[in-house]
Amino acid sequence: MIKDVMVRLDGTQGDDLRLAAVRLIAEIFDSHITGLFFNVLPPPPIQVELRGANQVTELPDAAKKAGDAIEATVFERLVQLHRPTILRRFDVISDEISDTAVPLARAADAFVALRPNDRYEPEGLIEDLLFGTGRHLFLVPDDLKAIVPFDNVIVAWNGSRESARALAESLPYLHQAKKVGVLVVEGEYPPEADALKANDAVLHLRHHGVDAVKYRAAGEDDEIAEVLIAECRKLGANLLVMGSYGHSRLHELLPGSTTDRILRRSPLPLLIAH
Repeated sequence: MIKDVMVRLDGTQGDDLRLAAVRLIAEIFDSHITGLFFNVLPPPPIQVELRGANQVTELPDAAKKAGDAIEATVFERLVQLHRPTILRRFDVISDEISDTAVPLARAADAFVALRPNDRYEPEGLIEDLLFGTGRHLFLVPDDLKAIVPFDNVIVAWNGSRESARALAESLPYLHQAKKVGVLVVEGEYPPEADALKANDAVLHLRHHGVDAVKYRAAGEDDEIAEVLIAECRKLGANLLVMGSYGHSRLHELLPGSTTDRILRRSPLPLLIAH
């Protein structure tokens, strides 16, 4: 079960999306919520000279005070969820956010965040969480309308270790769904062995009481991301489960790679694990 949900909050409009997903998960699974607030300080030592005076003021002190107001706002929003919650604050420079968040996320069941973008998530944070925590990420698109009960879930399956990890992590969600599909993307002329791909995954889910069905779609390696998105739309899915594609972190996150394109383009919530 998903009993510990972790989320980074920063007082921006991105919190609307994060908290909507957190509320949904917490209500379904009766979860405890841990909020992380990273009050970003300028790299030390930085000093500013006040105009018209010789006095020098340390900027970090001002930044810490500014963070107090944001922390109070974030805490109030957590309280409004009416769930058991805790807010943990860290005064850090930007380079320390991932190093602080990753060990904390290892002790949670899920980490909720937005898909990687330039507006709301620190650069590299999602990637560091994906490859460093051993937990799944629940990533939300920039659209509140997409955050709905996950009653129609698609599991992307390619038989890899990563897809097996994602499948295992997704079981609590799959038990809540009304429809579960296991989707295989294969080339135009797949070998005979590929025709049987995912049959074992479907059988495994049925052993767990999940009445899954198998779907097949055509697409070459460089088309997988677009095919997955198109099939999810066609099938009316509201959650996509997938493992990161490939084994090399560098390769998987190169611009244009399957994992990178899914992370940045998925129009529906994404449960991803490595």
